[in-house]
Amino acid sequence: MGLLFLIGISIGGGIYTWLKVEEAKGLVQAYQDVVLPNVFVNGTDVSQMSLEEVQFVIESEMSLIRRRSITVKIDEAVHEVQLSQFDPTFEKNSESLAREIVDFNHDLNWLELASQIKQPLAYEFEIKYDVDEGLIYDFAKQLEREVYEPKIESTLNMVSYGSFVIEEGKDGVSLNSEWLANLLKDEIEGGGKDPIVIEMNKTTISREEKTDDLKTVDTLIASYSSLFNPNTLRAINVQLAAKKVDQTVLRSGDTFSYGEAIEPVDYAHGFVNATTFYLGQKVPAVGGGICQVSSTLYNAQLLAGIVATKRQNHSLSVGYVPLGQDATYSEGSIAYEFINTLDYPIYIHAYTEGGVLTVELWSNSDALNGIRYYPKTDISEGGLRADTTLYGYDASGNMVYEQFLHTSRYQPHK
Repeated sequence: MGLLFLIGISIGGGIYTWLKVEEAKGLVQAYQDVVLPNVFVNGTDVSQMSLEEVQFVIESEMSLIRRRSITVKIDEAVHEVQLSQFDPTFEKNSESLAREIVDFNHDLNWLELASQIKQPLAYEFEIKYDVDEGLIYDFAKQLEREVYEPKIESTLNMVSYGSFVIEEGKDGVSLNSEWLANLLKDEIEGGGKDPIVIEMNKTTISREEKTDDLKTVDTLIASYSSLFNPNTLRAINVQLAAKKVDQTVLRSGDTFSYGEAIEPVDYAHGFVNATTFYLGQKVPAVGGGICQVSSTLYNAQLLAGIVATKRQNHSLSVGYVPLGQDATYSEGSIAYEFINTLDYPIYIHAYTEGGVLTVELWSNSDALNGIRYYPKTDISEGGLRADTTLYGYDASGNMVYEQFLHTSRYQPHK
């Protein structure tokens, strides 16, 4: 019988079992081309597997990762996707990772390796990957769009001339897409293949609950009419713009923007070509005639004692309102706006009858405090200059308000 050598080795601070040399060499030989014991890949035991077997396991795990279930619950709604939607990119391909696992600890000397095989410590390899964060944000934004419902403010509706009812609004809902995207990123960055479940609540967009002020609208406080030819294409634009302005409700402090009320001014939304002014010339353009609505509204606004915050005269004088009392508009370049400076809401009623355009402002009977407002324009330079001032008179005819508005300059008609 040959001599037996007993070897004592200490690895990692622990004293390992004494091994016979022959047994140690046999263990090392047995694991020469396979994975050492107690080695895992994403929780799957790959001990004693060959390179090809480990690679198969890795590819299977990668497939599971791509199919990783992601569920987003938003109140009662459930949205399900897979991780593949976010284009996962693996840090290492299956072949290189499999080679790393098979070679793991094979660089130890044969005594250390034998001890590792005999009393193995558990070791976990993780399949690491990244995803496209832009796709995560796109997904979150998509859900936000699906969830979003705008708030609808309570408003007035004129059911018959001078008779109003309050239309109750409703709260809107939204979703914090940035918050959702960050939650998804955190969960995905945690790695693994287990299903992800995220629960979120919709965000309420609260409407203005107060409706008492709307109940105060009971009186016609200002009205202005202008004439147009109803048998022209221009009439189509006048009628359409009037409909878009009609039924506008402005609470105290609200800003009216003519552009927001009627835009977009294009063929797709019913406007047609008609004569308009451009650089002092009469030219055909889509929406020709819409300035008659803004100018008529402007005159009604002045009769209510309200000064425009944005107003510009035409380059040429117009025939449907007095000189110096017109308000032109051009999408993207010239605005017409005013703020409801009254203490009560204003309801705008704009309509056409035959060739008459009328704009009425309805509010409370005390809105003007008994004052009647009138604009006055001084014309000079042969009708090419108009200086307009707004005056207010009390019930006794005393002037109690005076405000210079603007100087309007016009080019001569050719």
